Amino acid sequence: MRGPHPPRAALFGALIFAALSFGCAHLRVGEVEELAGSRGKPSGGWLTRGAHLGPRGAGFEALRSDAQGGQLWGVPRLVAAVRRVARALAPRHGGTPLRVGDLSARRGGQIPRHRSHRSGRDVDLLFYARDEATGEAVPAPDFVRYDRALRSLRRPSPLRFDVERNWNLVEALLRDTQAGVARIFVADWLRRALLEHARAHGKAAWVVERASRVLLQPGDSLPHDDHFHVRVACTASERSLGCVDGTPVWSWMIKDWEKGDAVSNDDEALLDLMEPLPFGALHGPPDPGRGSARVCAPPRAIALWSAPPEPVCR
Repeated sequence: MRGPHPPRAALFGALIFAALSFGCAHLRVGEVEELAGSRGKPSGGWLTRGAHLGPRGAGFEALRSDAQGGQLWGVPRLVAAVRRVARALAPRHGGTPLRVGDLSARRGGQIPRHRSHRSGRDVDLLFYARDEATGEAVPAPDFVRYDRALRSLRRPSPLRFDVERNWNLVEALLRDTQAGVARIFVADWLRRALLEHARAHGKAAWVVERASRVLLQPGDSLPHDDHFHVRVACTASERSLGCVDGTPVWSWMIKDWEKGDAVSNDDEALLDLMEPLPFGALHGPPDPGRGSARVCAPPRAIALWSAPPEPVCR
């Protein structure tokens, strides 16, 4: 004797769910890796398969480790650029480490202390400093604010903004053709000091020109008189999957990326758009009140006569 027929709505829903889940089976090996990167806006996005900077390395040291609440995840090209630049500058700077503030959470989303830093494309770099009394280079002790005379504010041991070494950092970031640095947020008076130093010391004209465009005091937040806030551009592949730059895409950056392998070409980006995506591969925007985006996956098995189960999220 036959049992009762399943409700039509439940059966229809189960068939749709199965089609969406199993329709991705033809994806190439490594497809999920190809979808890695930044999604959404810097102030409202998330991160997929990011890279971890670590608390210290050749020429750099994080202000806070993971255990201390530091956020040290970013898109691989940003993390690699911080490592390259720090390693290159250390010998020139007498071994003084570059102090690194926050990047993003492991899966992006809202983090403490920041309105942006949500999509893996932002990093805070603390200023190089000198002891005002001795002139000796010292590691940045924290986020130290500097006034228009380039002197530290409210410090028991006064410091000076080290124009030469901070210019070296800006120049190294702009010469890194793989990173795609689109914006370096910094206070207007510090920007002027850096550009005046570069021109007075005969720095390469094309680097100075790029710096004059990339260095900018933000108009919607504090002036950034205590650190550089560096943001890299979306790649073409990331853009096709929802990454929003939030900054200009400079012509030189496009040319640099066309010469190398830092960015997937437009054909690959288009294929990514046309291919069905694995369930949950794009993660999704972070839940309110949580520091990282959710990752959802379908249950391992479903019965066609059951109502479609909810995806499992963590």
